[in-house]
Amino acid sequence: MKKNKIAYTITIILIGVKYMRQIKAVIYDCDGVIVNSDNAIISYYSWLAEKSGVEIPDWSDEKFKRIVLSYTEDGIVDVISKGSQIIKDRIYKIIRTEQYKSGFEDIILEETLPAALDLLKEKGIFIAVDTNRGHSLSDLLTYFNIREYFSCLITSRDVENPKPSPDGVYKICSYYNIEPKNVLFLGDSMTDYMAAKQSGAFFLSYKNHLHSAPIINDHKDIIKYLY
Repeated sequence: MKKNKIAYTITIILIGVKYMRQIKAVIYDCDGVIVNSDNAIISYYSWLAEKSGVEIPDWSDEKFKRIVLSYTEDGIVDVISKGSQIIKDRIYKIIRTEQYKSGFEDIILEETLPAALDLLKEKGIFIAVDTNRGHSLSDLLTYFNIREYFSCLITSRDVENPKPSPDGVYKICSYYNIEPKNVLFLGDSMTDYMAAKQSGAFFLSYKNHLHSAPIINDHKDIIKYLY
């Protein structure tokens, strides 16, 4: 009788834990997770640097490149201008008035993402994006015919404090009326990791080792973490 009571108690606890951590929404980072856009981003900001008459960053430094590519547009402009307000103003004028010819052709959609999105849709999981990319996000998703999967898009222009701040996660949770503990955040950088951890969301790393976070290399493997 005592053993039965213990078994019953353990079962109730396990059910409670599962309920408390049930994943109701998945938040994706964009660049490096949904798409591989390194070459496109490097080409664009190298063009901006050249047009504004400043030194093109040394993209051969892999550590520097990974850090910079996780920044917002304002952050990358700050790196290119080396903090000079005159150069920043010059760069922003170029952004406003000149057309960069290359579009999304240099960007590659992660191969197994569409299959993973189908799996999430079948399970009734909300799907969102929290990115430091600007307003081009919706056009990018449309270009790859996956816009319909995402019901909430948060860019660096939609929050006062972009990642690594958790503001984007909180805004998405508010939109879906859920709590961060019911969210899985799939990202590939420290800014993603910090946004998830500060908010209380579960963080899953994509193709990059970040502290002790679990990691997947195939988008379809996200299904293993929907508990």
